[in-house]
Amino acid sequence: MEFSNLSIHLSSTFTKDEFEEWVVLCWSIWLARNHLIFCHTIGEPHAIVARAANAVNSYRDNVLQRGTNKSINPKTPSPGWQSPPLPWYKVNINAAVSSKEARAGIGMLIRNSQGEVMAASNCREISTDNIEFLEALAIKKGIQLAKDIGLVLAITESNSLNVVNLINNKIHNRCEVGWLISNIQEALSSSKSTFQVNHTPRSCNEAAHHLAKLVICNSKERVWLEEAPTEISAYICKDKSM
Repeated sequence: MEFSNLSIHLSSTFTKDEFEEWVVLCWSIWLARNHLIFCHTIGEPHAIVARAANAVNSYRDNVLQRGTNKSINPKTPSPGWQSPPLPWYKVNINAAVSSKEARAGIGMLIRNSQGEVMAASNCREISTDNIEFLEALAIKKGIQLAKDIGLVLAITESNSLNVVNLINNKIHNRCEVGWLISNIQEALSSSKSTFQVNHTPRSCNEAAHHLAKLVICNSKERVWLEEAPTEISAYICKDKSM
């Protein structure tokens, strides 16, 4: 039976969720086949399945979140960044990807309860089709930056809901990012500092996002203390006015 005919047959046999999972699994197998042919790398079967499950869950989470937001109030304005309560500090992190240049950037921005910048940093990474890995790596680096400048109480915010839920054990671990999530959890539990890892909407994370985009064309890792690059000053001022 040809693939097209098989797809038509299964679409009438499977439930909607089952058919979605089957289609994405086929895509993951096809992607692994391309890696084998063009990159000469063999994908592990569990990683192929995990990538498919990851894609399906991310899609469903995003659809559910958009549907929930629309049902609450379709005209509700996007929320803005909120300063942390004293004596906490807030660490906003983000990963940005340029598929055209096969590069990714990570941005980390630490502010106090007045919205003043305590530290900022960005670094370039090799692009990957697994954005959740990059978001988890950004959280790890953001926590380390907070430790490096001696923070004791810090709230880390990411707009990657799945990664935040993985770190907080709200959903099951995933093979592709499992070791990195475990590494972050171990760093949190063994630290003398107190860290929270929370989800925040993209609209509350614009400064970190643009900080990450800055480094995509610059291979040099940069750190700023008590200041941030002028390219993101408008976003920082906007956040302070919220």
